[in-house]
Amino acid sequence: MMECRDVRELADSFLSEQLLVETNHELLRHLETCPVCRREMTDRRALRDQLRSAFMHAEDLSPRPEFAAGLRTTLRSSQPGMTRRSVLQSWWTLAAGLALAAGGGLFVRNSTARSRLAATARVAAGDHQNCAVTFTLAERPIGLEDAGRRYGAPYRALATFVPTVVDGTIEMLERHACVYQGQRFGHVVFRYRGALTSLLVTDGVAPPVPELEPIDTGPAIASLPVGRFVGFVVADLDRTRVLHLAQALAEPLSQHLA
Repeated sequence: MMECRDVRELADSFLSEQLLVETNHELLRHLETCPVCRREMTDRRALRDQLRSAFMHAEDLSPRPEFAAGLRTTLRSSQPGMTRRSVLQSWWTLAAGLALAAGGGLFVRNSTARSRLAATARVAAGDHQNCAVTFTLAERPIGLEDAGRRYGAPYRALATFVPTVVDGTIEMLERHACVYQGQRFGHVVFRYRGALTSLLVTDGVAPPVPELEPIDTGPAIASLPVGRFVGFVVADLDRTRVLHLAQALAEPLSQHLA
């Protein structure tokens, strides 16, 4: 079983997505039950993002005039036709290549994050169906207060959250913590506009703003940012209504869990 010391040693490799699949899953299982390591991982990720942003926007990384002049002098002996214009063109070609490479890496990271969010959304949709609708979970749910003592946030705070009423009434039905396909959720079940609706909160990558998930079958599902967690609203309703509900819940839920 992975310990906190192991997580700290593997943190950079985990954030760089360099771990083997088995090790990655073991580390994620540890983070699920350890709020201290989860908080440290969040802080490390934020620091990496800040450093990356600072590097990409640093004005002093542009070529200095003396650098261009020195480069032109060095290259002139081997390429007599080299001019200041051609030197700068060469520099910007190189810079554009580096920027493209960095952008490509950012695109890959964003694509990976999007894929992880979509995968978690599918699990959330399965939890809604197998927990709220049919109650066929392999592991029995536990109360949010109990989950709060065992696993920390967001479970205890979710026990007292009241969903915002949006274009209709909300009838509260159930609150608990449950596990589906290895993913633990804080789960609030209520009836909204006549439909059984789930609000699920878990660890994971969240979108910057609420958005609909591209799941073609089953109920509509929208993801939403919930502080340092990700939330999902799932209901057999029109997709626009589900997104509207997610947008209304995002800010008050984030503030409540904070």
